[in-house]
Amino acid sequence: MIVRHDELPSTNDEAMRLASEGAAAFTVVAADTQSAGRGRNGRVWRSPPGVGLYASMILRPNLAVGDLPLLTLLAGVAAAEAIRAATGLSAGLKWPNDVLVHGRKVAGILCEASLGAGTAGPIVVAGLGVNVNTLPQDLPERPLYPASSLAAESGRLHDRDALLDAWIARSRQWMAALEEQGAQALVSRWNELDALSGRPLSIAGADGGTVAGLGRGVDATGALRIETEDGIVHAIVGDVVCR
Repeated sequence: MIVRHDELPSTNDEAMRLASEGAAAFTVVAADTQSAGRGRNGRVWRSPPGVGLYASMILRPNLAVGDLPLLTLLAGVAAAEAIRAATGLSAGLKWPNDVLVHGRKVAGILCEASLGAGTAGPIVVAGLGVNVNTLPQDLPERPLYPASSLAAESGRLHDRDALLDAWIARSRQWMAALEEQGAQALVSRWNELDALSGRPLSIAGADGGTVAGLGRGVDATGALRIETEDGIVHAIVGDVVCR
């Protein structure tokens, strides 16, 4: 079921509210614009009306709490595959939650979980923001990876509803595979879509330090792997930049 709104402060907040009231898994909240859209680490996500896809999906995974970070990989793989299917663009992934086309950010993922008592297992809301037909002047200035839109990268406008339907369908498929078969297929697919594999990267960690090396995809837990001169370093937190 898709619950549509003209405007919301945040589709993630509304989806979490519905989930707390018992809304079923794969219920999706979509808005034509958001007044308080956000991304990772509280960053503002601009949501101009009529041109972007702003949607949040309720997930009720049959997973251990320690495996919940895999759902960010799942939402990203589903988003990249949906963009490829709906537009023909070669969308790729940048750990942990960005979707790139031609090296430019066109979409972002924000997964938020509730582990409160009284629920039948964890609730996760996977939020997706896509710059579909966004005009260049409405795109944010980004210091690391320039923002773009699917229209700008392809030279034509795209159907937001078709993209949303494709994301929902692929999310369902990958959730079934994850719950029934484990993480191997999902991790393998994420690594196939990794836009920065083999490239020199540096990780800016929460402690202010950095780790530099070559990107080597993600491991079975969803942690980024960087190959340094003395081996493989697993980075759980931080922002990735290309050097």
